Amino acid sequence: MVNTTIPIRLGMVIYPASTALDMFGPLNALNLLSIDHNMTLSLVARDMDPISIDRTIIDGVPQGMLASSASPYFTQYILPTHTFDNAPDFDVILVPGGVGTRNLKDTQPIVDWLGERMGDPELNYMMTICTGSSLLARTGKMAGKNATTNKAAFEWVKSVEHADKVNWIAKARWVVDGNLWTSSGVSAGTDMTLSWIEHLHGRNESERIRNLMEWVALNQTDDPFAEYWGVV
Repeated sequence: MVNTTIPIRLGMVIYPASTALDMFGPLNALNLLSIDHNMTLSLVARDMDPISIDRTIIDGVPQGMLASSASPYFTQYILPTHTFDNAPDFDVILVPGGVGTRNLKDTQPIVDWLGERMGDPELNYMMTICTGSSLLARTGKMAGKNATTNKAAFEWVKSVEHADKVNWIAKARWVVDGNLWTSSGVSAGTDMTLSWIEHLHGRNESERIRNLMEWVALNQTDDPFAEYWGVV
């Protein structure tokens, strides 16, 4: 039975060049859930500066992998609510992916913070979307765990520090191992979130949210992109 008098405290890590749908697909489902369930949401970043999505733009200057693209300034900005230094305790932490995960130096503060939070006894769920799993793998705290990730970036994620200690599942829309939930690429994070809603509140509630979103969900074992990207 879910205790509706105590809010579920959710935190999402945000950083430059994280993928829009990695964040806003799950957040759409959670926003709808929050209408009838007591929840809080924090967006946590290195500092309180606006965060560019799908592009790394620092002080107005495009950087990183997409700096030389046809549209280096094509982005949206979101505002953090907390920094790694003042973020509250969480019951759930969500870690989106994106090309920003490939900047190993700039994402090290995220890795350090996630490593600390993995040891928090109040944390009930750690959830990664897409290549967000690479950030968590680098903490070394996923050792021995089953997990999955974006199939287009599967080999790269497996190459990051400490990732060799993870049991990567090639064909899976999402994987659950204890309090660790990991999803495949981009839209898979929304399927995982809907499954998590079902885990907490039952099938009827997850289906209600899915229908409000008009979301055509895939099952946990449905992963056509594993074959498409040749990781099966």
